[in-house]
Amino acid sequence: MGRVSLSFLLLGFLTVGAGCAAVRPLPDQASMDAPQDPTQVIVVPEWPTAGKRYLVERDGQQEIWLVKDNTGTIEFIDSATQQTKFWIKLGRCLSFSYLQGPGASPHDFGAMGQPAFHTVPPDCKVWNGRTWTQTYAVQMPRLANPCYYGAQRKATVEGTPERRLVTSDSSVEITGPGVRGGYYATRYRVIYSEELQFFKELAPGYIGRSATILRELKE
Repeated sequence: MGRVSLSFLLLGFLTVGAGCAAVRPLPDQASMDAPQDPTQVIVVPEWPTAGKRYLVERDGQQEIWLVKDNTGTIEFIDSATQQTKFWIKLGRCLSFSYLQGPGASPHDFGAMGQPAFHTVPPDCKVWNGRTWTQTYAVQMPRLANPCYYGAQRKATVEGTPERRLVTSDSSVEITGPGVRGGYYATRYRVIYSEELQFFKELAPGYIGRSATILRELKE
């Protein structure tokens, strides 16, 4: 299946005054050449399981991540005080909908109806070598218009069944008023654990440099 290059994709994104232009993003694309062996296709849960808790090391500090509800709210809890420090909101298929780190402005990817599908495409399915492209917007309170993110992604699957890891690498180009000079290119990496049914490592920005899920906390 043909893929739209990011350089072409971003030609339609213009910065006007103090806001991004209201343009219509090009359609998303995801490769559909699934392996003939269905066991090689990993189906990521639509939402993480409510009530689960994970011990996490984020930027050198340990904390607890609690799946607060059935719609992807994750609370970051100080392991010493048991107090909630802040929270984020996931979208379907362990995508990212709303992120706000300490002292940072909220970055609301879901406000425009399309969260950031860093982990897998919107059909929640992934296999080794699957690629997908996506254009999505992030809304910040101090900006009248959103900034657009053009992302090109590829997944690598390693390990044995039920214990496989999916590493999703993203090359992202950003345009808009929240970016110095109106343009910025970066990379994101998210690792999903089939055993945990949750992330293993992630660095989506806004919440810190990186986080590693050490283990699930059982009651």
